[in-house]
Amino acid sequence: MIEHIFVIKYTNEGGWEWDTDTESAKFDDGTIYDTEKEKWLPAHEGEGVYVDSDDEVGEKMASMLQIMNESGAM
Repeated sequence: MIEHIFVIKYTNEGGWEWDTDTESAKFDDGTIYDTEKEKWLPAHEGEGVYVDSDDEVGEKMASMLQIMNESGAM
């Protein structure tokens, strides 16, 4: 199974945010985990190819964060 790992933070000033800087710092082997191979993978393989549709998963995460911020979820 492929797991997509995200680092999400909340601040009073910025609301809910996807913290890609922390992801890069803490997950230098990638933010996708293959549980069968027990291996971390980068999200992007190059040439517009993403692991396990990570680009689409990322779009869903961004949309969810926007909804949370618009609703005032805390």
